[in-house]
This record gives sequence, structure tokens and C-alpha cells, in this order.
Amino acid sequence: MRIAWEGRELYCHISTKAGFDPVKTLYVCAPGADAASYEAAARFAQASGWREIAEQDGAVLVLPIVPHGWRAEDAGLLMEIYRGTRGSFPTQSGKSLYGRGGYLWCWETLIYAVGYEDGASFLGDASAACPSFFAAAALVGGVPQDYTPGERPSSHWLVENVSADYKTLNRELPVCLWLMVRERQEADAAVRYFNWSNGAQGPGCEEMFDDISATVYRAPDGGAAQVRISTGTFGPEPALARTVFSQLFERVIRWKNGPDGKLAPFMSRADFYASPRFALDSVVYGGRSYGFFVHVPEGLTAEQARGLPLVFSVHGRGEPAWMFAEKNGWDRLADETGAFLLAVPDSPENIWFLERDGGVFARMIDRLHSRYGIDRERVYLTGFSNGGMMTREAGTRYPQLFAALSPWNAPPAETWPGFAEGGWQMPCFIYLGDNDPVARGTEEPLLEQMLRANCCAAVRTAGGFVPDAIYNGENHYTAARGYTEGERFGTAVYRDAQGVPRVCVTVMKNMPHGAIHDESRAAWEFMRRYRRPGNGKAVETVPHTESTETECAKQKEERLK
Repeated sequence: MRIAWEGRELYCHISTKAGFDPVKTLYVCAPGADAASYEAAARFAQASGWREIAEQDGAVLVLPIVPHGWRAEDAGLLMEIYRGTRGSFPTQSGKSLYGRGGYLWCWETLIYAVGYEDGASFLGDASAACPSFFAAAALVGGVPQDYTPGERPSSHWLVENVSADYKTLNRELPVCLWLMVRERQEADAAVRYFNWSNGAQGPGCEEMFDDISATVYRAPDGGAAQVRISTGTFGPEPALARTVFSQLFERVIRWKNGPDGKLAPFMSRADFYASPRFALDSVVYGGRSYGFFVHVPEGLTAEQARGLPLVFSVHGRGEPAWMFAEKNGWDRLADETGAFLLAVPDSPENIWFLERDGGVFARMIDRLHSRYGIDRERVYLTGFSNGGMMTREAGTRYPQLFAALSPWNAPPAETWPGFAEGGWQMPCFIYLGDNDPVARGTEEPLLEQMLRANCCAAVRTAGGFVPDAIYNGENHYTAARGYTEGERFGTAVYRDAQGVPRVCVTVMKNMPHGAIHDESRAAWEFMRRYRRPGNGKAVETVPHTESTETECAKQKEERLK
């Protein structure tokens, strides 16, 4: 497909398999001669194997046309192309996400690039100038030529209005790169530069990726940041493209949870479904089958997990449960504490609607109680974005099912009228980002309703409801309590007449429409305090005297005996 953008041509292939799921954007910087015209780029896309890969994966493939060569192009070209075209790819399958008007959703978290020869050198320069743009990149037969952009401030392209203390430079941002060169010394400068960015030290380790050997330098945090070096003769063969895609691009994501995002390991759909970490189950409601993934805390058998509370983590619009399940760290927290069972439900066509889907939670709770013996009085509902909207709606439409709620970054949603009139109590921990255009400004109506439901006598002023306390990284979200990014929290705490926190509103610093693992820890620390006896209207406080990690570690140890 030929696309015109800003006076230039782009070769694009839109997969006929793309539809409801988030779409990867694959950029290919072909060698100069193969990128000089649309016809040459089309031939290269086919011969290199990338067109077929994009088609099978449900991705969008883009090859820029550079008639004057890659040296004439600005290193920010690919980022500008993405910004200008990401919403303009029409579905070829007849399927598209609700609200997208027949166009595909090319996620900021799923951007990958590969370059060949002089196209690889250009991509290397782009990796130095725009390191937070790609989740991963592969350079075949070329290396960066210009590292000077490393001294510039980052683009912080995911958060426009960063805080005054965010002063990150490009060279300080971790990357995920695979360098394929003839001789090792060709890549020495790139290895030194990007290893410094990643904080990688030591000689690296030798690994095999299909039939290609590589020296791999990994970041010490065990995440996805890494530099791979492979030596030999490499070219635009389909076999090489398949290895780059399956062994790199399908294993890394850059989550949208800060000004420049965060690299993280990632499982493909096939790998996730094959993993024993989550068990797939399903129920039928309204004539539809709803799948959901269940995670039992690591080290516990299903029998040892009997009697545990249940946490629902509900995905957002366009984000299937298999992608969402490990995103916010609920599974890791379950492993660490051994304190709850995790369920991640899937919705039809990756979108939640109260009238269609709200009643499914009762079915899932029944199934999980029969199979795992969950504590029905301690079921907690949390969700992100459209899942946060469902948390607000289903949590107030079916309050008897849940002991507490935690909606994250939720768009505007109605509270069920019968909730306010019925005298239901419902502890609630609300999240939103300070740079989230989806959720900012939506918290006030929910806050007012929850304060009333939980008998919190907060005073309202022109500036809003006055909290009883403010929690931040200095007085609550500390490293001693298990938090790694506590400085990003600002929580307004509202207490009931007994002085128990019943409603919290947390604004996350430098946060777009995203979330970090620490948020799960804080939400769990709040929700676990509550029980709904007999599924009645009142909520009781469950006594806890120790920190989350200390107390839950003791409970897990007891279960393992």
C-alpha cells in the first residue's frame, strides 16, 4: 500500500489479521538503493521476509522512501512518521476496536525497527537520538555514526508536561538492541555507549537465538534492556527476519508508564498460552463465553491456596487479558505475599460494557469458589482504563460481590443509582496519572459518592474535599515498605469516624495513561483490610498490625508447612 505523508511516500503493509488486539508497528530501514523508490521498497519488503511476518502477526509494516539517501534524513524521522500516521491505517479484516472508527490501534508500547547497511547506521543514530521510541531495534550490517544526541534531554514523548525535576538525558535511557556486524570491532563504540546507558557491566554471556550466536550484555536489574552482538555475514534473508522477530521483537515491550516508558520482558500470545504460570478457565454468561486466567501464588498448590481472598484485575480497552495479566505486577505480588488468588478476565472484542458483561463476575466467583475455595467475603475488584470504568460500574451495580474497589485511570463512568440509595459501604482506592488525558478530572464525582457511602465526613472547599492525611514517598511509600518508585505517589486519604482509611485518591507523578507495579502493592495494602460479612451492605475491617510483606510472608510460610 502506498501512503503519502508530509510530501513523501511510504510503503506500508496492513495485515489482514489485524483487528481487535493492539497492533505492532514494524519499521524497516532498507539499504539506500532499496529505499530510493516505492517499487524498490515493495520488492525489499517481500524479499526480506518482513511483509510475510507483518501479515502473520497482525502488524503494520512501514518502509520509508528516502530518494536522497539515509544521510539526508533527520534521526527523528521514524518518530515523526509514527506520530503522523499511527491513526490512519484502516482495518483490512473488517474488525476494529470499538470507538476506533474502522482504524487500527498502533500502540506506543509496540514499536520495533530493523535497519540494513546504511539504513542500519541511520537506525543506530535514531536509537541514540530517540532511545525511548523503540521497544527494540536490530541493526544489520551498520552501526551508529553519531552519539552526540545522547547529551540532549530526552524527548519524554509519552508525557508532554514533565515535572521540573525530570532531567533525564538520552544517554541515560535503557535500550534493547541487536547489532549484527562482520567484525566485532565495528561495534565496539556502540557497545560501550549503550552498555553505559543500560548500566551493563562485565564481559557478557554467549547465547544462541535460533542458529545465530550472540554476546549479550544485560542490564543488572534483570529486565529487558540489553545489547546483543553477533558477528558474521548477514543480509536481508527471510530466515534472519524471522529470528529477529521471534527472538527479539516478540520478547520485549516498552510500557507506557512514564515520560520515556519502561522496557520489560514480554511473552507472545503463543508463549503466554503455553506457560503454566496462568491457568485458563471460562464461564458462559448471556450466551457468550468469557475466558479468564487464574494465577495461584508461586510455591502454593491449589489445595494450599484454599481460603485465600480473590483479586480481579480487569484489562482496558483494546488490551486482551494475555497482554495485561503481567503488566501491573499483580502476579508478582501474589507470589511475594502468597496472600491472594489472581483472576484476569477477558472481554469480547477487548471492550467492557456493564449491561453486556457486568453479571459475569458472579459466575466467575462461583467457579473460583468451587475450584479453589476462595474467601467469598474478601473479593476485590480492580481494573485499568476501560477496566477501571468496569470496576466503578460493576462494583456499584453488584456491591454484594466485592469488599473493596480500586479503579485505575478510568474514563468517566456512572455509579449505579441503587448503590447510593441502598446504604452500601464500599472502600475505594482511586488512581489517575497527572498527565493522563483519559482520567484527569473524572475522580471528583466518584470521590463524592464514595465518601458518602463510607461515612467519611470530609469538608468540601473551593479546592475540593479536604483529606485527613496525605501519603507520599517520604511518609508511606518507602523502600522499607517494598516500594521502588514511591516518590511518584501522592495520596489523599479520607477516614471514617473510627479513623480507618476508607477512600483514597492517588495521583501518580509523570504518569500518562499507564501504571507501575508499585500501584498494585498500594492497592492491595488498602483493599486487604476489608471484608464483606455475609455479602451484606456493611464492610468490616480485617485486623492487620504488620506491614504487608512481613505479615503475608508469615502467612505464606504457614500455608507451605
